[in-house]
Amino acid sequence: MEKKMNKDEWIQYRQIRENKKLDPRTQKIIAELHSKYFKHTYHVPCSCSGKTWQQWIGHLNEIYSNGYRENP
Repeated sequence: MEKKMNKDEWIQYRQIRENKKLDPRTQKIIAELHSKYFKHTYHVPCSCSGKTWQQWIGHLNEIYSNGYRENP
């Protein structure tokens, strides 16, 4: 079964994609989503870890492209 964000997460992530800024607020959201969907402990990587951020955003983009599921 493909992973899908809930509607609120999908909308929030869409805004992050449109803004294309990696500020502390968006880092927190990306880290929360990645830890949830890839089942790891929540942590925010160093902003100097460009490779990690690119990987995480790539992973979340794949889930984002699946659309969203309705909120329960």
